[in-house]
Amino acid sequence: MIPKEMIDKVRTSVNIADYIGQYVQLRKQGQNLFGLCPFQAEHTPSFSVSEGKQIFQCFSCGRGGNVFQFVQDYDHVNFPEAVVKVAAFANISLGVQVTPTRRPEDPSKTRQKQLLREVTDMMHHLLVNTKGGEPALAYLTNRGLSQATIDHFEVGYVPADRSLMKKFLDSRKATYDEERASGLFVEDDQGHLFDRFNDRVMFPLKDAYGDVIGFSGRILTKEASSAKYLNSPETELFNKRDVLFNLDQAKATFKDNGALLFEGFMDVISAFQAGVPNGIASMGTSLTQEQVTIISRQTKRLTICYDGDAPGQHAADRALELVRDHPQLQVGVVVLPDGQDPDEFIQAHGAEAFSKQVQHTLTPIGFRLNYLVADRDMTSDQDKLAYIDAALKEISQEPEPVAQSVYLKQVSDLTGVPAETLRQQLPAVPKRAPSDAEWGTPPPPPEAYDEQPEASAPVAAPHYDRYEKAERQLLQLSFHDSTIATRLHRTGFIFPDADYQNLFDAWLAYAKDEPAPTVAGFMDSLDPSLSPTVATLDFEEIPDTDDDGVTALIQAVGQRGLKQALQRVKQQMTQAQQLGDEATVDAMLDKYIQLQRQLKAAAGE
Repeated sequence: MIPKEMIDKVRTSVNIADYIGQYVQLRKQGQNLFGLCPFQAEHTPSFSVSEGKQIFQCFSCGRGGNVFQFVQDYDHVNFPEAVVKVAAFANISLGVQVTPTRRPEDPSKTRQKQLLREVTDMMHHLLVNTKGGEPALAYLTNRGLSQATIDHFEVGYVPADRSLMKKFLDSRKATYDEERASGLFVEDDQGHLFDRFNDRVMFPLKDAYGDVIGFSGRILTKEASSAKYLNSPETELFNKRDVLFNLDQAKATFKDNGALLFEGFMDVISAFQAGVPNGIASMGTSLTQEQVTIISRQTKRLTICYDGDAPGQHAADRALELVRDHPQLQVGVVVLPDGQDPDEFIQAHGAEAFSKQVQHTLTPIGFRLNYLVADRDMTSDQDKLAYIDAALKEISQEPEPVAQSVYLKQVSDLTGVPAETLRQQLPAVPKRAPSDAEWGTPPPPPEAYDEQPEASAPVAAPHYDRYEKAERQLLQLSFHDSTIATRLHRTGFIFPDADYQNLFDAWLAYAKDEPAPTVAGFMDSLDPSLSPTVATLDFEEIPDTDDDGVTALIQAVGQRGLKQALQRVKQQMTQAQQLGDEATVDAMLDKYIQLQRQLKAAAGE
C-alpha cells in the first residue's frame, strides 16, 4: 500500500484548515478556527480546527481527528482513499494505485444490479448482432455514432415484443418480486407483468461506480402518444434526481478539465466521440440540488453547455441559479452559436472546433448579461432601461473592481451609455444579515450515492472529576513532552482508566521510532474510532506545569485508583453483610481502613 513516508509527506504538506475550508466556512476565534459542522445541521458553530495541532473536533457531534479522518468521515472512504484525495489536493503523486472499496450493500440491491447488468448485455447484443436491431443501429449510425462509441456506452435495443424481457428474466431465475422491483415492467390489475420498454434504443444508466441502476429508452418513430425518452421509474436503485449520465466514466477526467454539463445523453455521447470525455447530463429534467451536491464532491469546476436556442438558454439560466453561488464550485457557461445544440455544432464545425468552443466560457455574470438581452428590443428605450437596471443588479454582485469595469464596458458598448455613468448607478450590495447567517450554510451532510447517513445525535458535554482530569492532563502532556512520557513509563505508572492506558501504550509505540512525533501523525496509527477521543483530549488547554506540577498530577491519579479500590471494597463488604458472611465483612473492613490511610497519605494529610 502507500509507504508511511509518503503518508507523512501528504499530511504535513497540507494545512488541515485549507482542506476543510473547501467545505466549511471557518473563522478565527481565539487560537482555533470555528465553523458550522458539516456532518449535521446546526446554527451555532461547534466545529473547530486547530492549525497548530493540525486536527479538527466537533464539540456537538463528537467527530474528531486529523485531515485523513475528516476525509474518511466526510466522503465515506477508507484510509488509503483518504490519503489519495488529500494528495490530489496537494498535487502530490503517490506513485501507487489505490483501488476504491465498496461498502457492503443489501443483497437484494446486489441481485438487482446483477439482473440489470445481464439485461444491458442482452439489449446491446440485440442492437449490434441481430437483424431485428438493424433499424435501431441504422438510426444511431445515421446520427454519426461509430461502433466504438456505441460499444463504449453499451447502447442497446428492445423490440416491440412486450413479453421478451419477462421471458429473459425468467430464464435468469428471477423471482416475481425481483422482476417487479426492477423497473422494467408495468403491471396490470391482475398482477401480470408486461415490458415497460418496447421498440426503443436503450441507454443504460449507471451509478458513480459503473453499476447499471436503470435505463432510458428513446423511441425510434415519432408518435404523438409516446414520450421521446422514457426513463425507468423510481426503484430501490434508481432516483433520477441524484443520477448523472456518464458520471462513472467522466469523473476520472475531472481533475484536468472539470465537469461539462449537457442537457441530454446524445450531447454527452457526441462530445465523447469528438474527444471531449468529461461530459455528464441530468435525466431529461432540470438540474437538481442533489445532482449539484454530487458534482461538487467530484470536482471544483463545472461548465454548463446547454443548447444554444432559447429553451436551452432558459434551462442554462435555471441551472446557473443552483450553482453560481455554490461555495465549492467554480462555474462557467458555454454558449453555442446560431442556436445549435452540441451535436449540431459538431456536425457543422467538427470535433476540433467543438473542443475549442467548450474552453471558451463565460462567467455567471457574463452569461447573465448576454441572457438578459435575448428577449429585449434594444431600440426601445423602455426595454433598454429595463435591461440596464437588470444588468447593473447583476454587476453589483461582483466584488472585484476590475471585473466590474469589464462588465460595465460590455453594457456600455451595447447600450451607448458611458461606463462611468453606469458605475454611478450601481445599486448598493445588501448587507449580510448578522448573527448565525454570517457563518454561511454548510454543505449537505456526507452521503453515498445511494443512501443517506444516519443523523448524528448531539453529544453531551463530558464532565470529569478532578482525578480523571489529572489523568487526561498527564496523557496530553505525554503527547507534547517526551520527558514526561519517559518518566511515566520508567516509573511503571499505570492509568486507572484502561482506555487512557491503552492510548498511552499506543503513543509510546508510535513515538519510539518517530524523530518528531505529533498528535496528527499518531492518529494515523490508531483505529479510526479512537481519533475523536484523542482529538477531544488534545483540544483541551495544555496545563503549564513543572516537575512538581507533574508530581501533583501523578498523586491525584493515584488517589483516583485508591478511590476506585475503596468503592470496590465497600461494595464487597455490603454484599457480604447481606449474605451474613461475617468473616468477609471483617476482612473487607480491615482492607477498607488500610486504603483510607493510603488515600490520606497520598493527599498529604
